[in-house]
Amino acid sequence: MKTHAILLAGGSSARFTDEENKVYFPVGRKPALCWPLETLEKSEYVDSILLVVREEDWEKTNIVIELVETNKLIGITAGGKTRHESEYEGLMYLKNSGNVSENDLILIHDGARPLLPMYLLDELIEVAKRNGASAPGFNSKNLSVKSTSDKKYSLDETIVELQTPQVFPADELWKSYELARIDDWQAVDTTECVSKYAGREAVIVPGDPKNMKVTFIEDIFELEKIITDE
Repeated sequence: MKTHAILLAGGSSARFTDEENKVYFPVGRKPALCWPLETLEKSEYVDSILLVVREEDWEKTNIVIELVETNKLIGITAGGKTRHESEYEGLMYLKNSGNVSENDLILIHDGARPLLPMYLLDELIEVAKRNGASAPGFNSKNLSVKSTSDKKYSLDETIVELQTPQVFPADELWKSYELARIDDWQAVDTTECVSKYAGREAVIVPGDPKNMKVTFIEDIFELEKIITDE
């Protein structure tokens, strides 16, 4: 069983800046996308990497590839207008390549989460190999506590933020995203789509605050602080 990584580098970055795709914004003196690409390259658990990018970012993507010495990169493909569409394009690229078995694992990671810890990546793959699927969950300080009027939840229960990468069997991903396309339906993330169409629930592994998502320009300052403190 092999593990193939899809690294998403698309998105509109509307809340970040209108001029720059956030995954190419400098973090620690190099484009943010370099960080997760390097982590995936160095992991002994990852066999191949596919980049999914915006059409207008080919030149910036080439710069990233020049900066990161990668032997696992098997391709670059254009994504869609949404995260879900980009996931679909990446999954179909791997399916049509003929190099991915139905029994292999595919992980999908958001390039806007640059500081993916190596230990977390490897643990997620190990858990998925044992249990079928995995995803990191983190009780973010930005998430609100559920209403105390909701009797189904305890007073101190918080909403868990699902991070990436999210890891699933290849055949279940292909099936789920092809059915979603037929239904003209889009999921918020990978776990929602596979849960809806394949009935597979990911085992939630404790996430890491370092694995934060860049949404606003201020998040870059937080990432810089994390890098400096290390």
